[in-house]
Amino acid sequence: MLTPEARQLERALTSKALPELFPPDTISEFVVPDYDGHSLANVPATLAALLDAHLSDMAAPPLDRAYWGELAQGTRRVVLVLLDALGYLQLAEMLRRHPDCVWGRLARQGTLLPMTSVVPSTTTTALATLLTGTEPIVHGLLGYELWLREYGVLTEMLSLAPVYSPRKESLVDWGLVPGRFLPVPSLGGLLSAHKVASTAVVPAQHMRSPLTRICYRGFDRMLGYTSLVGLWALTRHALCNDESERSLYFLYWGGIDAAIHRHGTAGGFWEKQFQMVSEVCDREFLSPLTPQQREGTLFIMIADHGFVDAPIDLAHDADADSTLRRMLLVPHSGESRAAFLHALHGDDESTWQLIQEDLGPDYVVVRTRDAVGAGLFGRGAPGPQSLARLGHFVVISRGLHYLDRQEKRLKMRGRHGGLSGEEMLVPWLAVRLDG
Repeated sequence: MLTPEARQLERALTSKALPELFPPDTISEFVVPDYDGHSLANVPATLAALLDAHLSDMAAPPLDRAYWGELAQGTRRVVLVLLDALGYLQLAEMLRRHPDCVWGRLARQGTLLPMTSVVPSTTTTALATLLTGTEPIVHGLLGYELWLREYGVLTEMLSLAPVYSPRKESLVDWGLVPGRFLPVPSLGGLLSAHKVASTAVVPAQHMRSPLTRICYRGFDRMLGYTSLVGLWALTRHALCNDESERSLYFLYWGGIDAAIHRHGTAGGFWEKQFQMVSEVCDREFLSPLTPQQREGTLFIMIADHGFVDAPIDLAHDADADSTLRRMLLVPHSGESRAAFLHALHGDDESTWQLIQEDLGPDYVVVRTRDAVGAGLFGRGAPGPQSLARLGHFVVISRGLHYLDRQEKRLKMRGRHGGLSGEEMLVPWLAVRLDG
């Protein structure tokens, strides 16, 4: 199912390394982002180029033309669906098992290639990147949980709720304006300036969520769905009644991600979600489209990250770690598999050594300034709050290990955020529907 070009690119992406940042014995374990034309950060500029538009100077460049060059001519509409947590390696395995599923058929008609996620490999960071065109270091939404110094609180970034608050309050109640959180222009607004219409199709329950309001600024139209059938049927209806000259549809579906967090790889739950979204996409969206409705339409499927299992016995309980409690200014932030540490004594040698010895060989502790200098979070200029949010050290998990707190290990059986190939490699599947 995978082409020689895809296999060659996968080898190239997995062999890319940052020897100046990671110890030699760990380099082969980590897949680092390739922001120079092979990552999620390069997707927005690619969408703009396909629709004859341009993003701001702050945006990352487009993907290498091998991903899209042969698909560009005559494209007037782009329908992009983000299947949360469907990593490239997971998709490749499903295509091996089910070669005639809708994605297998589309791959044979179009282009399926791997690319890298961003760091950390998590939805909040990936969405902010995809919906601004900027790298994580530039836009500053650098993880699921962040210490926001401007509010003096460790914050969960989906709901903007204080991590340790027992009440149902959010920083919006404190005066934070979601639409002003990111210090960069929005994809929707930039496309609008070039007369490209934009439509987002998201779960109805998240239409007014803080993260949606942060990321989806500037879209001309927001459509909310309440079921998987609704996602595809609503998109088809909107597409069939689209009279704009050029348009982008950005779809999000989180069923696979929800299944892996709750169950991990056990029990076939995420595979069932994969089969459902595949079947309904074919039945409710692709098959009913007429040749006229397909004309000039490019269909793209991507993911924000993949996933790994999170065995309970491989958790490092940060709440019970006296060294971390003594040496940190605030509890760890970022991700459980790519954590940020704000240290009481900064990033001096003795602090680094104590933390590395405390966590042991299953974790790699690097100074944040070294990670930033190596381009782990992007090569653009850091946003005004980015460095403060990253803290002094970044802790990268090896194998299936992860940092845990509040006993989340007891209910979260799958995770992402780290640098394994299973988490970092994501698909780019693109096909012209009028081909």
